[in-house]
Amino acid sequence: MTRFLPFLAWLPLLRNRATLRTDVLAGLTGAIVVLPQGVAFATLAGMPPAYGLYSAMVPCVIAALFGSSRVMVTGPANAISLTVLAIMAPLAPPESPRYVELVITLAFMVGCWQLLLALVRAGRLINYVSHTVIVGF
Repeated sequence: MTRFLPFLAWLPLLRNRATLRTDVLAGLTGAIVVLPQGVAFATLAGMPPAYGLYSAMVPCVIAALFGSSRVMVTGPANAISLTVLAIMAPLAPPESPRYVELVITLAFMVGCWQLLLALVRAGRLINYVSHTVIVGF
């Protein structure tokens, strides 16, 4: 069951008060940093700022419940924001309803590809990337 719901494996660790306290403190610290950052990255991507709040909260909850590690960091990134703007700006004016529709479609398509890659266990390919490159990234 923990294969499909990984949080069941680390949930018992939260019975320890010290672990729970540090996890709550880390979550609050992360939220203080990521929420304004999400708004900034949404603006950078040409999206309305409210979508930055969604992009800062929803993936973090999903990663917390279904991610492979309870200490993994998840959130929006500036490189992705710039890439989205570069791809979508020629197709529609930023912050227009059509632009938002295109970006949501792009996000859905990327999610489908990620799910497909997970199902074929493509994560194994990371073993061929040197540790130095991973640490640098």
